[in-house]
Amino acid sequence: MLKWFFRLIAKDSDALNSCKLTSLYEGDRGIANLDKNDAIIRLWLPEPLRMAMNQVCKELGSMESTYLREFLVFYLYGIHDLMKMDAFKTGLYYIPPPPPPKLENSRGIRFSKQSMAEVIPGLGKNIVACKLKLPSKVKVDLLQLANQRNIPLGRLVREILVQHFLGHTIWPARFDYIMEEQQIADKWVEGRIKSISIPSDNVDNSTDTPIEWIMW
Repeated sequence: MLKWFFRLIAKDSDALNSCKLTSLYEGDRGIANLDKNDAIIRLWLPEPLRMAMNQVCKELGSMESTYLREFLVFYLYGIHDLMKMDAFKTGLYYIPPPPPPKLENSRGIRFSKQSMAEVIPGLGKNIVACKLKLPSKVKVDLLQLANQRNIPLGRLVREILVQHFLGHTIWPARFDYIMEEQQIADKWVEGRIKSISIPSDNVDNSTDTPIEWIMW
């Protein structure tokens, strides 16, 4: 969770859970169930942002993907709704009922396969490409904001993250270098070029849908 913010408004978790959070809107704004990360955003990040994000999440003991999903929900819907989701286990913190148990004789045949990693040929170390899995509702609302500003979705999210992790005094355009690597990254984000897959032993198979860092 965004503990760095919650600490400012509650002395402990008991105080947070006892907050009387009321509904401010009619209906659920379409965000009552955000537990499925069924959409993907492609991003390229400048290396200073990548390092800041990694170090902050390590200090907070949080997975980068979990932190970013919480932050984007916070950005779109506000801290009030994020806290209400946590208090009532809805939205991002909704826990669906467990699936029915599988029959013992229906295991089928299992095969082992080599883990694969994606590679974007020509992408330099100054730019880091990644894929973030998140709820489709969150992606749709981010895309709506990007369309209102007439900028690509990836640029909108990158600017939001730059301002969050590095502050508002560092203008996001500072990282818009005119270089071959940026052009390659932009084409990959837009789907005009494809990454390739290679065998890798460094693939995180966590069930918490971590960020997929694309190698160069």
